[in-house]
Amino acid sequence: MTFDDLLDAFEEVAVNMVKHVEEKQGEVLEDHGMKKVAIGKIPRLKVREAQEIIFKEFGRDNRKEKDLTPQDEVDICNWAHEKHGSDFVTITHFPTKAKPFYTMPDPKDPEYSLSYDLLFRGIEIMSGSQRINDYAKLMENIKARGMNPRDFGMYLQAFQYGMPPEGGFSFGLERITMKLLGLGNVREASLFPRDMERVDQRLSAYEEEKPAANKAKS
Repeated sequence: MTFDDLLDAFEEVAVNMVKHVEEKQGEVLEDHGMKKVAIGKIPRLKVREAQEIIFKEFGRDNRKEKDLTPQDEVDICNWAHEKHGSDFVTITHFPTKAKPFYTMPDPKDPEYSLSYDLLFRGIEIMSGSQRINDYAKLMENIKARGMNPRDFGMYLQAFQYGMPPEGGFSFGLERITMKLLGLGNVREASLFPRDMERVDQRLSAYEEEKPAANKAKS
């Protein structure tokens, strides 16, 4: 599997997923006043290329940052929609030092990695990378970052016997749902949102009930 194969794969998954939702739940999207997703030719930009566009089009100079800022993501998605008719944009080649030890550096420019994010309507909905499949290189990277290879024994054991080129990606389904429905907060798209105030209230109520229960027993 090549880097381009991975890019093709996750873009196809994203597009087909959104098309499926529109076909099966179009009425729900209409009830929320949402426009059809623009699926043109998805632009692919290295992170430095995206930062150059942000600088030229929007006047913010974040060209030395390791990643796009939240506002950068919004603006580059607006740019992709206007210039390419796409609500998606793929961002690749984040700095290698900012990624985990198993992320594959670009052989042509090892300072940058074969990593990627997929942005959709102003937010990252997917991330992943091509991964190092060479045992010796993984060991070298772990030691170079001051870590102990023994702590990664279970992960490393498969690579000792040989591993073909590999990579992967993971989607944030709650983020996609939020953007498809135009919700104001990702918690509204989550069945069990992480909400510390809600959790604290429940624990507080439990603590208040315990003394009363103990008193009744005595």
